[in-house]
Amino acid sequence: MIAGNPPWLKITFEEKGIIADKFPEVEIKSVTAPQVRLLQAEFFKDSKLKDLYYEEIIGTECTSFFMNASQNYPLLQGQQTNLYKCVLENGFSLLSKNGYMGLLHPEGVYDDPNGQPLRKEIYPRLAYHFQFRNQLKLFTEVGDRFDYGIHIYSGSRSEVFFRSINNLFHPSTIDGCFIHDGNGICGGMKVKSLESEIYIWNTKPHADRIVVYDSNRLKTVSLAFENSSDWQTAKLVTIHSSAIISVLEKLSSFSTSVEKYSCKITTCWDETNNLNDQTIKRKTQFPNVDQYEMIYSGPHMFVSNPLYKTPKEICTEKAHYDIIDHNLSPIDFVARTNYLPDKNVTNFPKIIKGFTTGRKDANGIDIYDDWISYYKIGFRKMLNQAAERTLNPNILIPKSTHTNGIISVTFKETEFSIELCAICSSLVLDFFIKTVGASNLYDGRITSFPLGVEEKYKPQLFNRTLQLNCLNKYYAPLWEESWQDAFKTDSWSKADARLKLFSTLTPQWQWSTPLRNWFERRQALVEIDVITAMALGLNLEELILIYNVQFPVLQQNEDDTWYDTKGNIVFTCSKGLVGVGVDRPVWETIRSLKAGETYEHTITKSELYKGKKIMYEAPFDKCDRVEDYKVAWEHFEKIFKDSEHN
Repeated sequence: MIAGNPPWLKITFEEKGIIADKFPEVEIKSVTAPQVRLLQAEFFKDSKLKDLYYEEIIGTECTSFFMNASQNYPLLQGQQTNLYKCVLENGFSLLSKNGYMGLLHPEGVYDDPNGQPLRKEIYPRLAYHFQFRNQLKLFTEVGDRFDYGIHIYSGSRSEVFFRSINNLFHPSTIDGCFIHDGNGICGGMKVKSLESEIYIWNTKPHADRIVVYDSNRLKTVSLAFENSSDWQTAKLVTIHSSAIISVLEKLSSFSTSVEKYSCKITTCWDETNNLNDQTIKRKTQFPNVDQYEMIYSGPHMFVSNPLYKTPKEICTEKAHYDIIDHNLSPIDFVARTNYLPDKNVTNFPKIIKGFTTGRKDANGIDIYDDWISYYKIGFRKMLNQAAERTLNPNILIPKSTHTNGIISVTFKETEFSIELCAICSSLVLDFFIKTVGASNLYDGRITSFPLGVEEKYKPQLFNRTLQLNCLNKYYAPLWEESWQDAFKTDSWSKADARLKLFSTLTPQWQWSTPLRNWFERRQALVEIDVITAMALGLNLEELILIYNVQFPVLQQNEDDTWYDTKGNIVFTCSKGLVGVGVDRPVWETIRSLKAGETYEHTITKSELYKGKKIMYEAPFDKCDRVEDYKVAWEHFEKIFKDSEHN
């Protein structure tokens, strides 16, 4: 039997630690790298300290070379070596055939892109895998979002069969899961405390938390998340409960994906390299779209909301952005941009090639059309797994570009762009991305997204997606090109005066075409969730399950976001909507206003709208997403059944 908690440590040379022997302020104060180099010259004047410095750097380099040598650790070849991985490989060689090894170590072995040889050795030996999130700070040395696990390995290889529990916050949950009778609700990552009415990390045990893996289950995971048949080296994703497996099986079995269609995926401008080569320059201002000045950055967008935030006049920090209120935006409003075309202004539209035209120039070289002239689906490239939503798709206007904080997909056929934006705006695809646990969105992941749903789902999906995205006059051609008479006869799944009637829509885009109040925009996203779930073969219970399991922040926000009778947000706890509505002290004084009573709010926290007044009309209410899912499911189930008979 082997048991231990090996060091979670990469071998790197820490110059500050050596210099601090003579100059302790290096460790005590915030000293920059150039300042450390200046101190280094003074440090080297003492020959004994200089020898100590070189001994340390030589020792570090020798250890690093030893650990990275393939003849010493063949299973770690190509990986960023960490001491715990070396201990793990050594442990395999030390174990007897009948022995077991229990190690506490990080989860990096399961998602390392070069970790195939190690995973191929792990899975036939793994007996139990208990993955923890450090939210309760059981380990104070690492951050609260750090993932680690308890792993029990056998001494001999056998058929793949192990039990896994994910999203653990306290070890007391483990035993409880194995003795639980399976009755009751499993619960998600967070549950609402009955005592305090606030959401807390879920430490309650349930038998459904135990996910059993064999070769078939690894095949499902590999196909669903990597579109690969190499299941022996599959990356292990975070599956909260065994009931989730059916969702993954359905997503992996969808017949077509983005890779089946001709598209162009790009990160466009590099914020370092393209600044240096003077393709773009840093300057914050309202852009002239016709001069190709709209360059999107990540904070500009949220889910089907390409006008989510605008940089403030002086934008040097991530907090220097204002939330955009679509009710207050004129017909031609575009957000400020932090970047503009620089020296290559004339050639700027031609730098990134579009699709081949099928023609060649006089020299026999293929002629391409202008990528910049297309509507593009933009995603935030950085994936914030802890946020309310992780996947943030939007339709970006023609003549715009973006920085590498965004990755975009362009299709020749506009309908594919609208469909992809619709599907990716759903909680279903967001769940997929959250389950993967990736920190960045790459080409390979995008090409695995489902695309090509049945025609009967498209009118409702397209109608809502276009109304969410077509927020200014630059989207008018997209709306008019995509118009369907079915948009006018469409209907919401529930009756509410805050939801505009679809019968008011016209083939010509106008200011009133898009969904502008917060209430109706939320409802459109709820209905996109339902329609997408149906289109991808999920059932209502599975949609509710993935919401309850994987979206704790969204649940908290839904539970404490309040709307007035006009669809305005009066108060929200959402950290993504800072400045929207009133602050909590004011809210506590007005939340009980009766029907017909009003409260006039003067905006103070937004540079964009400072001094403007909003009249909130009582009564105020909040929404229940699960109940809305149930109502919407019944509504659309009838519509799509009727469409089959017509």
